[in-house]
Amino acid sequence: MSRGRERTGSVNEAQLQGAGKYWLTEGAKGVSDCLSNYMSKFSFGKRERLAKRPQFEKVMDQGQKRKIENVCTLFFLPNDLNKKRLGIIASKKIGNAVVRNLVKRKIREVFRHIKDRIEPTMDIVIISGRDLISLPVSVLEKKIFQSLPVKR
Repeated sequence: MSRGRERTGSVNEAQLQGAGKYWLTEGAKGVSDCLSNYMSKFSFGKRERLAKRPQFEKVMDQGQKRKIENVCTLFFLPNDLNKKRLGIIASKKIGNAVVRNLVKRKIREVFRHIKDRIEPTMDIVIISGRDLISLPVSVLEKKIFQSLPVKR
């Protein structure tokens, strides 16, 4: 007996066709290929991170500096790696580990959204400030977007 509910574990043909209308691109083998291409556009992988101290120091010493009110300080330096990379500094001055992790998540989210619009490939270091904690992600995105050399 059905009781008016559909099965949720499987995908029917109509659902696949509807998804294909939005995600299928030329050369893709299926919905999962297109979904992974779409998701990789908004990912933040290891190759997009500054990890070592010398990388941070190079950007902070040789790059341009922009202070965004009391929200954060932004350093950026064009690179020849053909990829945009992000480094985040959240010191103990802004709060405990929970607060620092929240701030880093916000900054990563902003980077994921604007990385396609950043024009020359560059390394970016963001030093968080106290006022970043209470700021919504959308406002933070606008402030960082206005401070970076991006495609408009």
